[in-house]
Amino acid sequence: MSIFDTIKSFEFDKNRNHIFNIKSGIVWGHSNKSNSSSPLLYISKPKSISQEEFEELLECIDIQFLNKKI
Repeated sequence: MSIFDTIKSFEFDKNRNHIFNIKSGIVWGHSNKSNSSSPLLYISKPKSISQEEFEELLECIDIQFLNKKI
C-alpha cells in the first residue's frame, strides 16, 4: 500500500496565519479514511535569504508529487 492510496488531495498553504506557531509554508494531505488533514511537508526560510525573498519564493512555488511504483 502506498501513502497515495490514503490521501485524496494535497493543499499548499503559505501559512500567513502561522499555524502551530511556525512561519513555514505547509503542504497538507487530506485523508480518504478519516476525513482529516495532516501536515506532510514544511518549507522553512533559509537564513541566507531575506523575508521578502522568501515571500517571493512562496508565491512562485509549484509542488508536484509523483506516485512512483517500486
